[in-house]
Amino acid sequence: MRVSYWFLLCCTTIRTEGLSVRGPAMPLRVQLGASVTLPCSVDTPIPLRELEVQWTREDSGSLVHLFLGGKIRTESQSPAYSGRAEFFTEEISKGNFSLLLRNVTTKDKGMYKCVVHTEQESSETNVAIDSERLVVTGADVPVFAYAGEDVILNCSVDTHVPLGELEVEWMKTNEEIQVLLFMEGRY
Repeated sequence: MRVSYWFLLCCTTIRTEGLSVRGPAMPLRVQLGASVTLPCSVDTPIPLRELEVQWTREDSGSLVHLFLGGKIRTESQSPAYSGRAEFFTEEISKGNFSLLLRNVTTKDKGMYKCVVHTEQESSETNVAIDSERLVVTGADVPVFAYAGEDVILNCSVDTHVPLGELEVEWMKTNEEIQVLLFMEGRY
């Protein structure tokens, strides 16, 4: 069987009269363990000395990434995002504050907010990461064997889910008997 986890990214853009921060126009999909870009940009570049960009988690208030005083500030970043969240440094001066999030995990599910501050105003956009589906695939043809013969029932997992978070259960369906359980990294 093949197991794939997917996450759905969704958005909202909050506009103020002057500064307008843009987020994604439509939902994006990312596979667990992959990297994803959370869009956030403005039409007109802002002088770096006047700029503050904060990426935070709405549910916990955790700081995901920060640009302040012309520099990327990682000292107050939540440890959960250390080494995984980054700006496209050469794009900041062009008004692109998108965030690259590497190695997406199940704990990354939630709402993210990109707030752009200048000396006069601020604006924000939101991006939601939510699990969309779990796809399980097995053999395409029935497996036949004579009584007493060994048989291999194929089940493969192509995912970056940590073994401690993965649960696989084999059941004999016509009798509701559990044949094998893999949970919390153990059989």
